[in-house]
Amino acid sequence: MKLFLSIFLSGLLGILVFFGPIGIYILCAIIVGVIFRAFVLIHDIHKELVPVGSRDSVKEVYEKYLKEKEKSEERSSSS
Repeated sequence: MKLFLSIFLSGLLGILVFFGPIGIYILCAIIVGVIFRAFVLIHDIHKELVPVGSRDSVKEVYEKYLKEKEKSEERSSSS
C-alpha cells in the first residue's frame, strides 16, 4: 500500500512539472520542505542520542595526544 501511495504521489509531482513555472515552483517548495523537515528530525534524534553534558572521549584522547607530542618535542629540542 505504501508503495502504491509513493508511486501515485510521485506521478502527481511529475504532472506538476508540466504546468509550467507555477508547477515547478510548487514542486521545488515541496522538495525543500521535505529536506528541511528531514534535517529537523535528524537534529531531534541527535539531541536524544547525545546529551548536552556528555564527555567526548575522542576529543579527550586527541588533546592527550597533543600534550604528549608537545612534551616529546620539548625534550627533543632541549637535548
